[in-house]
Amino acid sequence: MIKINADYDVIILGGGINGCATARKLSQEGKRVCFLEGFTIGCG
Repeated sequence: MIKINADYDVIILGGGINGCATARKLSQEGKRVCFLEGFTIGCG
């Protein structure tokens, strides 16, 4: 198991259209976003 010391304001699980839009909006507002997708981003 890999351990990473990182601080995020928001963790988004899922890279469908809603996850992508939410990650973009929050990052534009200066939030530190962790965006995780298991397959293809933008599908689903």
